[in-house]
Amino acid sequence: MKAGYFNIQKAGKLAGLLSLLCLLILSNTTNLQAEDTFELSMILPVLEEPITLVLNGGNQQTGRVTEWDGESIRIEVSLGGGGAELSFSKDDIKQIIFPGNEFLETLDEWQQDPAQTENAMALYRAYYQQRGPYLTLMSESELSLFVRYAEYALEKKKPLRAVAMIDAISPHIKEAAVLDRLKEGMLLGFFQGGMRKEAEAKAIDWIKEADPSGPSALGWRLLAQSNYENEDYEKAFWTALFPVAFSNQMPKAHLDVCYALAILSAEELHLKEEPDRLAKEMRDRGFTWPDYIEILKGKAPEAFTIEVAPKLPSETEAELSLEEAPIQNPSPVDPIEELPTRINF
Repeated sequence: MKAGYFNIQKAGKLAGLLSLLCLLILSNTTNLQAEDTFELSMILPVLEEPITLVLNGGNQQTGRVTEWDGESIRIEVSLGGGGAELSFSKDDIKQIIFPGNEFLETLDEWQQDPAQTENAMALYRAYYQQRGPYLTLMSESELSLFVRYAEYALEKKKPLRAVAMIDAISPHIKEAAVLDRLKEGMLLGFFQGGMRKEAEAKAIDWIKEADPSGPSALGWRLLAQSNYENEDYEKAFWTALFPVAFSNQMPKAHLDVCYALAILSAEELHLKEEPDRLAKEMRDRGFTWPDYIEILKGKAPEAFTIEVAPKLPSETEAELSLEEAPIQNPSPVDPIEELPTRINF
């Protein structure tokens, strides 16, 4: 593969753009009431109730926040018939207890019900508006709520909302596996949101750090898909084929799309044998045609539209060994050493 295929110039800094997305998407409260159901109308006022600060010494103080600058917090507390304001350094705070945790189960139920998508989105947004200013004081287990929000937004075709959420929470996440999920979510969000230059730049960075035989082919898939949509079929073919060549028997996300893009690109390039060989190998490895990708819908090759006749009992191992070797060995001992013999176009 030509190294030049991946030498796409990086896009400019995205900090300003991401800050704008956060401001417009995550902090907008004007639409919450418009999406109310009776249950949501009951939940939202609870989220506006006073918070409780749990201090390092074990004491607790409940009140409404009047000021928070990222270093110290001031709350107004009730004292008999009057009130007072108390200030605490963030270093003195062990935990914040937010009102409304009892509705997280309702959120999970709504998330599983397609008829409740708008309510689930509204409740996720309300939780972020309640807790977003205090991300630095939240544990990673508490931040998992917003990881789920970002992934749900991607699932429900709200890619720019997902991008804004991922940008907001990523600096506060330390667990490597979660950060990897968020990086992939950011890539998909840019791509699905139509920000293709940003997506390509991020994909290049992702590929530089990725293991070709690792659990995901997302970066190569997005670059190949972008090349295919731009009718640069040669780049699309080789880019999509790269993770296929290094894959093995272990599951690999997005590999089905890479196979499909390589097949369609090979057809556009009028290659004689490669489309059928790749399609047969793809099917033999148990993949179905990824019709969930719009540009691939309805373009499945013949290998996926006809029934394969069962092998006759008379076929022997010797006869089977004479069949053409696949492009991709399902379980190569050393994928790097095997690559030249498995791809010989």
